[in-house]
Formats: sequence, C-alpha cells, structure tokens
Amino acid sequence: MPKVSILMNCYNGSQFLREALDSIYAQTYSDWEIIFVDNCSTDESANIAKSYGKRVKYHKTDSNISLGAARNFGVQFCSDYIAILDVDDIWMPNALQVLYDSITSGNFALSYGNQYLIDKSGRSIGKIKNLYLNEKGNFFPKLLMQFDIPLVASMINKKKMLDLGLNFDENIFGSEEYCLFVQMAIYSEFIAIPDFIVKYRVHNSLTSSLDDKVYKERFYTLDMIKEKNPGLDKEYPNEFNEAYARGAYYKAQHLMSQNKQLQAFKTLKEYMFVDKRYFALTFMTLFPKYIWNYVQNTKYKRRA
Repeated sequence: MPKVSILMNCYNGSQFLREALDSIYAQTYSDWEIIFVDNCSTDESANIAKSYGKRVKYHKTDSNISLGAARNFGVQFCSDYIAILDVDDIWMPNALQVLYDSITSGNFALSYGNQYLIDKSGRSIGKIKNLYLNEKGNFFPKLLMQFDIPLVASMINKKKMLDLGLNFDENIFGSEEYCLFVQMAIYSEFIAIPDFIVKYRVHNSLTSSLDDKVYKERFYTLDMIKEKNPGLDKEYPNEFNEAYARGAYYKAQHLMSQNKQLQAFKTLKEYMFVDKRYFALTFMTLFPKYIWNYVQNTKYKRRA
C-alpha cells in the first residue's frame, strides 16, 4: 500500500476535475494513491475519475451526505498519511514531497503550507501566506487566535489522528478542517512550512458565500472542546475569548448580509472589548451597510 493517500471528495465536480487529477499525476513524490469519494454525483465526475486508471480507488456513498461525513467515510480507505485535494483546486508539483518530508521530520500529526489564489478561469488573483511559517510544536493557542490551516495544503498522520479518537465530524458541512485540526492540536504537534502547496480556486465573493453554518460550526467546535476538556478554557482564557469573538463576527457577517444590522450590533456587542477590532466592528454595524462591505473587502482580507 502506498504511504500517502490523496482523499478527494466529489459532488458534481466534473468542470475542474481533470485539472485537479492532472496535478496529482504531475507530483514529484510518487508513492501515492487516490481515494476518490463520489458523494452521489449526477454529472460525469465518476467517469472522469475512473478514466485515470488503477491508482484511483473509487468509492461511492449510499446517499448524498455532509462534507464532514464524506471525508470521514473516505478516511477508512486511506493509508498512513492523508493529503486532501478538492476537485476544483490544483497542487504545485512538489506539494506531496514537501508535505511528506516535513511531517516525517519529527513527531508531527500534521504539516501544512501556503496557497495561491486563482479565479474560476485559473487566473492568479493573489496568495495567502500562513501566519506561523517555520513554526512547529504546540499550535493549539495559535489556532484559537487565528486559524490559518488550508485543508488542501496539509497532510495528516492518520494513526496519530485516530489514536486521539478523532476524525472528520459528520455533523459539519463547511468547516470540517477547523473542527478536526483544532482538536488535534490540543494533544499533538504541528509543523508549518514556507512552501506554496496549492492553487486554491475562489468561486464566490465574500458576501455571497456567507452562510449561517460558518458561525454555528465555530461555536459547535469550541463548545465541544470545552466539554471534552474541562478547564482548558481557563488555561487559555484570552485565546478562547478571541475564538468565540471570531464566531460572533462570522454571525454578524451573516446578519449584515440579510440586512439585520441591529441584530449584528447586539451579536458583536458582547465581544466588543476583546480587542479594538471588535470594538470598531460593533459600531460599524450601525453605519450605512456599504461601509461595512467596504471594510470586509479590503482591510480584513489577509493577503500576502
């Protein structure tokens, strides 16, 4: 069995699937297999995947399920190390090599790197450098303050993940990496590398992609961590306050997108003294909405 399994989850992803698969076959690291999970697609995704030969292990879910559940389903078929590539993204040729070299360089449960941003046509629109470049060890408080791990630019040690009793949460629809990686970081070590791993395809604008699941899943994860790890929030009080404040910010974004400015104000008001950003954002909800939108699309985008 190959050392590395590439987990691909697909639901009607035929438009960009060949580009994603081609980027895997172009990898300089060769000891890999593809675990392709078809989440009941109705387009040509299955035929495209199967056309790539025996290195693609095709599995189909019994019904269309959440993304967290679909990734969880795929893990059982994976080997020692798991890298995840979504069907619309493109890996750099050395992606697997640098992720594998870094995760096996120490006692690490996860390694991750940076991402380029491309639009639907594949044109470059920017890049994101992660905050904790070249750092390794305990990432838990860091990730509470600012979660910066791109799922499609990471590699997971499967045994370490399962030994912690963890996997992708089946209740999660859109932030499954946050839920899993923050929990893993409590008890295991991570490493962040400076390499650019992936071309991440951006489809939606900041406002049109907002959904209530973003903040609900953030609160779900944090509440679960506190319940499973009594006293941990007392050990990292500032970090948990920041993490909950970020969830409130996501909720406010959702409310502002629905023109519920007073509710957004009340949501952020609880966290307005966490730091000056939340103080400013709280009162910004009371200004004309175009000011809020302008700030979201400029100052609060972290691009390098």
